[in-house]
Amino acid sequence: MKYRRMRLAVLLIALTLAAAGASGQNIDTHGETRWIDAIGRAAGTDENARDEARDQALRTAVEEACGVFLTSQSKAVDYKAVYDKVFANAVGYVREHKVVSTDVEGGVTVVKVRALVSTQAFEKDWASIAHTVNQENNPRVVVAIIEEIDGDSDDDDNDEDKVKEDGIVQTKIEEFFLSKGIMLMDRKTSRKVTKRDVLLAALKDDAGELASLGARFDADVVVSGRAKAGYAKTITIGGQTVHKYSGSLTIRVVQTDSGRILAAKSFDPISVNTVQLNGGEDRVLAKLGKTYSEEVLAAMVEAWRKRANVSRTVQVSLSGMDFGMWTTMKEEFGKVRGVQALRLREISESTGHIDVEYKYSNESLAERLTKLKGVDIKITELTANRLKGSISASGD
Repeated sequence: MKYRRMRLAVLLIALTLAAAGASGQNIDTHGETRWIDAIGRAAGTDENARDEARDQALRTAVEEACGVFLTSQSKAVDYKAVYDKVFANAVGYVREHKVVSTDVEGGVTVVKVRALVSTQAFEKDWASIAHTVNQENNPRVVVAIIEEIDGDSDDDDNDEDKVKEDGIVQTKIEEFFLSKGIMLMDRKTSRKVTKRDVLLAALKDDAGELASLGARFDADVVVSGRAKAGYAKTITIGGQTVHKYSGSLTIRVVQTDSGRILAAKSFDPISVNTVQLNGGEDRVLAKLGKTYSEEVLAAMVEAWRKRANVSRTVQVSLSGMDFGMWTTMKEEFGKVRGVQALRLREISESTGHIDVEYKYSNESLAERLTKLKGVDIKITELTANRLKGSISASGD
């Protein structure tokens, strides 16, 4: 009797779920996914119109599934640009779908679909893409990861042996960055500096030199780091001798025009097991690159997100300034929307150096500086973290 009651309960649950699915309710059976019913329309009655209507329905399904997330993002700076870029591949977030019906109404094809949308993939891609069209003006990146194998000589004379322009971890991270639309400047030819120069600076852990070399690549940031791999121990599994190798990764993100470290992160060690005694180090390095590429990008994006949505420190240098000129401009400067703090660092040789905590893009700051009352400001240099120009008394 008890067994029959249990079977009846299971049957009722199954029927309830089936009914909910049939009625269009959202049942999450795949983790971060949602089933959505949606309708798309396209002018015409031929096969192209049916395809266009179906794709429109799938896009609508993605918009509905991610609606709560999109609402939370709608006040973000450059929301429309991010929205347009992510939705260029809206159908890519549909894990599976079926066409429920196809009708023609007054020369318009109407397609109804039922789609399983991956909201997690959508949100991850939004975060990855947002920085490229946000306040950073599509940041340009150089990746420099040093790989060290336990047992290699630590003598200074042999340090350059650790510098490989096509290292395993670095290649994995670069491939992932490229897949997310990140602009890698070291993929172009530069007469000013070589990738090896950047790697040697990463080996010395010199943020200032890294910043300088990255700037000569016309990059906005350098992602530098160290990946270490080596033999750990021998273990026995089911009577089989297995060799365990382990590895670790640390990274830093350096702003090239200021030398400022935007992010620093150490990742959890990982390991691999192999029955072969040799070659385990390369497998560990490959796993490090594959496992942590997304987190490296996330660390970089988070640093930019804070700069874009909280504030950034912009270094403003203006020639032609004396203290009287500073007192004239600072009151109006402080009223500029997005300016959260002003700090006059020094006035030296008629040049004023000011740190500005600012919420929006440097381009918008430059535009607003040129409109300050009481002074005439001309901007002659603009980078992701610095403005240079000249100041004179207003002719008004």
